[in-house]
Amino acid sequence: MSKLRLDYQNYSPFPWVGAILASCVLIVLVMIAMYFVKLRYQVDELESYITRTTMKKAVHLSNVPTTEKGKIEQTLEVKNANEVLHHLSVPWEILFKAVESSGGSKITLLSLEPDFEKKQVKISGEADNYKTVMGYITELGTQEVFDAVYLQNHDVRQEDPDKPVRFTLLANWRDTL
Repeated sequence: MSKLRLDYQNYSPFPWVGAILASCVLIVLVMIAMYFVKLRYQVDELESYITRTTMKKAVHLSNVPTTEKGKIEQTLEVKNANEVLHHLSVPWEILFKAVESSGGSKITLLSLEPDFEKKQVKISGEADNYKTVMGYITELGTQEVFDAVYLQNHDVRQEDPDKPVRFTLLANWRDTL
């Protein structure tokens, strides 16, 4: 009987399968490390944003008045801001177009003074004669913008050779502008 020879060792020059598998694992580990660094950077950015926002909020809250005088001043400031907002919300373009289009070339406008609480506009101007002033009042009264137009006063300028009529009108504007 011949000798049995059992060889349990593989004598290949280089284990290719193991090397490929190890390099794949190494590549995956590098990708995971890069992803971790990216996440850490995002976390740092978000933490700094939260810190800045908290600081701004703290500064804002420190500006809130705690004394009675401070609360009164803040209330007055809010009231003034609301009043300015109300004045800006008046449709000035519609009012100006109505006033200018009614006059024609014989009326010279000198001033417009709005009264926001009464919803009136005081119009001062000058015309060639009293009939032109009355025509202007009638024309303004037909405008959709105004409820009523009243002649407040008029004065004939005697010192001027043309004797123009200076007048002041009160025009109430509608609520539904």
